[in-house]
Amino acid sequence: MPRLSWVCSCLAAVGVFGVATISDPAAAQGTTEVEVISEPPPQAEPPPSEPPPSEPPPDEVPPAPPLPELEKPKEPLGHLRVGGGIGLGFANDLIAVGVAPQVSYIMKRIVEPGVSIRYQFTRDRVPIEPITWHTYGASLFVRVFPIQQLFLLVEGEVINTGRKQGGIRFPRETYGNLLLGGGFMIGLAKGVFVATSLKVPVLRNPFYPTAFPIISVGGGYGF
Repeated sequence: MPRLSWVCSCLAAVGVFGVATISDPAAAQGTTEVEVISEPPPQAEPPPSEPPPSEPPPDEVPPAPPLPELEKPKEPLGHLRVGGGIGLGFANDLIAVGVAPQVSYIMKRIVEPGVSIRYQFTRDRVPIEPITWHTYGASLFVRVFPIQQLFLLVEGEVINTGRKQGGIRFPRETYGNLLLGGGFMIGLAKGVFVATSLKVPVLRNPFYPTAFPIISVGGGYGF
């Protein structure tokens, strides 16, 4: 009995203690630590940024004014030519040698009018006493170039001549004539040319008793 009484006493004491402990919950809560977790306030999303104002398109550069057209240098109408020739004529027992400086102007490389002066020595051995002439003259001529190097020639001339035969001098006389022919011209360097021609007198007179050909070789310079 005494042991049972002791156990009961102990249980009673434990019950009282337990009741006393449970009956004061405030005291128990006072000793309990409460952890409060606070979340940060939600951050407000920034308002959507407006796109930067678009820059106005650059002003269009006006097109540059067209450059003035350069005037092409006008091709001159023609070129001046200065030259001369040495003439040689022959027929049977007649021989003629002459010198003829000339000036001409070629236009469009087709037509070339000009003027010439000349001196010519002629000797005819047909008579018993040979006859010699000293002749001075001037002429107007036109060369026509159907192609670049070949030309046709028309020449009108006036001559003054005096003859001598057997030691006797005869009065000087003046004659006119028309000569037709052609030839070719070759350029050797810039402006330098050589020309060869053959022409025949159309009219007959004491100075041109026959239609013997006259061959001329000359040259000159074109400006």
